[in-house]
Amino acid sequence: MIELTIDKILLLVMFFIPGFIYLKSYRLFVAENKTDFSKDWFEALGISIINFIIFSFPIYLITNGNFLQNHPFLYFLIFGLIVLIAPIFWAWSFFKISNKKWFSKFLIHPTKSAWDSFFSNKESYYVIVNLKNGRKIAGKYGLNSYSSVFPHSNEIYLEEEWELNKNGGFKKIVKQSSGILITENEISTIEFYI
Repeated sequence: MIELTIDKILLLVMFFIPGFIYLKSYRLFVAENKTDFSKDWFEALGISIINFIIFSFPIYLITNGNFLQNHPFLYFLIFGLIVLIAPIFWAWSFFKISNKKWFSKFLIHPTKSAWDSFFSNKESYYVIVNLKNGRKIAGKYGLNSYSSVFPHSNEIYLEEEWELNKNGGFKKIVKQSSGILITENEISTIEFYI
């Protein structure tokens, strides 16, 4: 029977935890439906194995001999980097690379909708929201504004509400307004202006 020592238990952890950390981290970068982790088990295991292969030489060095007894701080530092930090870095790197235009030639873009893609740019705009009832709402979408992401319904909060002039242009900010929230079932189209 194999004796379970702390270094063997930690070695087992290296095979399972990084994949789950990767999946959880990636889902913070890309909006997704909530998933049942029991269905992600094989994907998490595969990612953990890839992470293990990439770091196989440092893992070999820290599990060989009496490294844990001689250098406990360094052991747990390297262990933490491999199990916790590296999967977050892989998720962030894959997210950044997958958002490049050249990458879309090979794989599907991770953003779930045009709404999410546009608002992920985090730029400021003056907007005119055309409602289904024909009314127009003007405002500023800035740093303190918010738009929902997949899988939630498309809602937008404008931090400033503006009045429109007779020609449909921006006239002046509405005084004593703290902004306006518009829900998906009211929106027909949104016009953006710089």
